[in-house]
Amino acid sequence: MKDVARGRPGSICRLAFGVLHPPPRLSASVRRRTSQESAPLGRSHSVKESLLTMSQHTPSPRRQALKLMGVASVAALGSKESSSQSQTPYGAAAAACKADTESTAGPYPNISAAERRDLRANTSGNTTPKSGAPLTLRLRVLDLENNCAPIPGAVVDIWSCEATGLYSSYAPFGTQGQNFCRGYQKTGADGVAEFLTLFPGSYSGRALHIHFSIQSAARNIRPNDDGRNLPDVFVAQLYFNAATADEVFRSFPIYQQGAPRTRNEADSIYASDGGAGYIVQVSKSGNAYTGTIDVGVRRSAIGMGNSQNVTPLVSGQAQTVSLGLRQSRLYSIQVPPGRRQLKFQLSGGTGDGDLYARLASAPSTTVYDKKSDGSSNAETITFASPVAGTYYLLLNAYAPVHNARLLATLS
Repeated sequence: MKDVARGRPGSICRLAFGVLHPPPRLSASVRRRTSQESAPLGRSHSVKESLLTMSQHTPSPRRQALKLMGVASVAALGSKESSSQSQTPYGAAAAACKADTESTAGPYPNISAAERRDLRANTSGNTTPKSGAPLTLRLRVLDLENNCAPIPGAVVDIWSCEATGLYSSYAPFGTQGQNFCRGYQKTGADGVAEFLTLFPGSYSGRALHIHFSIQSAARNIRPNDDGRNLPDVFVAQLYFNAATADEVFRSFPIYQQGAPRTRNEADSIYASDGGAGYIVQVSKSGNAYTGTIDVGVRRSAIGMGNSQNVTPLVSGQAQTVSLGLRQSRLYSIQVPPGRRQLKFQLSGGTGDGDLYARLASAPSTTVYDKKSDGSSNAETITFASPVAGTYYLLLNAYAPVHNARLLATLS
């Protein structure tokens, strides 16, 4: 069996004016990065929060993904200029796509995420909503390999601090057992996951930000995991322009109880991880705010299979397969009722192909019903007494595969 921690090269490309450039080849020796975001120390109610010394942040090229950029940046809230100019409509076609790196999950990712829209309060114990500026956040997930079509059914998970800079669920803040400003939603048919949360507060060394991940199922991320090193999970951080932050801090005095604000340009993670590409477009209505942003990903990068067409398999008819390094291909076969066995076999040729199978939906290298991932092209997956339905098979080239034979057999 192969090393569990085997890596996957980046899916970085740049899409501009309809031209798609292929990803660069990366060394197979690239390994997991060390943590990039330091953890704030605990504080008493009378002492402003401090941070442990920030670790040196060295960006890794290992896995990058694309985020769609808005046509125009947000004008300063409350200014005469913003009242006379309309903002770019949410969901408008992007003027360009820019290659943006993923980022660290930070020291306080979700450890017990709940599926919910309103994140302003705990789900148990003291359920009074936390004080702060209400923020309706709409994050739309788009398929970069399918003309930026919405991706429904993706799990979008967000977590952030409250108005004074405290994260829930962690001992340094005395918030164990609490889960304010944490939760996930699944994207709808329009690709949108919507949350009602709080505009994030400030703590030392970091600009105002909201962490998020996109994946196929709700799974916990470990502290300081890095999205570039996680297969099938997209991890990054959202930021806000200075005019928006200034307006919020003026309107809601509770934000002054946190540490002095760090500007975006003074945040090393913002600078090294393409933070300028993750500025949320914000509008205000009364005392509430609405933020919108589009994020473009590859389905394979979030564990939801490939955007390419599914290749049908016919029982007893072998197919010859060749794939480049880390390339994959998705297959399917219909299994009628009453069959005793379904078998997938890969054999012959050269290289190292792996098989992942799943009933009813596309598998990935981390989400599957069965897998076979030996060190050659000799792979077999067998379902005894298979349930009737559509079975999907993902063939992933851990090493380049040339002239291998793929066969599905129903008996």
